Amino acid sequence: MPFQEQEEETTGAQLLQRERCTRFATVAAERVRSDEKCLFSMLPHQELSRLAGDWYEACSQAMLRGNYEPIDRWIRAQSRLAVAQGFASEDIIQLLLNCRRTAIETESWNEDIFSAVDEVMKEVFGSIYPNGLWNTGVALRNDNSATNEIDTSVPSAGGEERTSERRRFGRNRLRFPIRVRRYGRQRQVEEFAETKSISRGGLYFVTQNKYENHEVLKISFPYWNESGGINLEYTSKVVRLDRQRNGAWGVGVDFQESLGRKVG
Repeated sequence: MPFQEQEEETTGAQLLQRERCTRFATVAAERVRSDEKCLFSMLPHQELSRLAGDWYEACSQAMLRGNYEPIDRWIRAQSRLAVAQGFASEDIIQLLLNCRRTAIETESWNEDIFSAVDEVMKEVFGSIYPNGLWNTGVALRNDNSATNEIDTSVPSAGGEERTSERRRFGRNRLRFPIRVRRYGRQRQVEEFAETKSISRGGLYFVTQNKYENHEVLKISFPYWNESGGINLEYTSKVVRLDRQRNGAWGVGVDFQESLGRKVG
């Protein structure tokens, strides 16, 4: 085959791979955001798309080239993120499950394809969480859906109560930069802040500015200042105002629109 034709064929295959990765990442991100068992669902849609796309690429490297280093790095990166945000090991596994289910549905991957990757993920996960139990079983049905059973429990008293507390306090550690815009009588005013907590319906941040209860704001969440960053703005309403000891204000807002697949 002439070199030019070979190069064009390689380029075409790469473009097709990127398109499939993008499609997968979008579907996987939607699945994760609808999963109330997984605290990763609190992350913005575009961030989840990035995580899912990285997982897809890492698995592709493992399956096509036998290169397991990317999936090793991916799991360790999500573990660091989980620690920083107050998530737990079961949140990472639930994230993995959602990615697996999406790959089975959209890419027709099966258990034979996953077997080698699962062994690597089990080994890496075990090195990070030595007290966690990783047991995986995937049963493909006629409708190409999958059921997965993963047990990460560590036997102890009061486990249910501890899980409830983890989820309540874990959400209070989510930190993302935001841009807040308000419209005064004379001019538009904006400020940059950081979230102190995030829920499915809104967020909480601290500011030196005084807002009004029920005031409608425009909030870019998250706000990326780097070149090429995609910033999506959401209409929000102030529902809580807390006076801080240092004179600042804690502001809680409710989103007035979905944080899903919004086009910027």
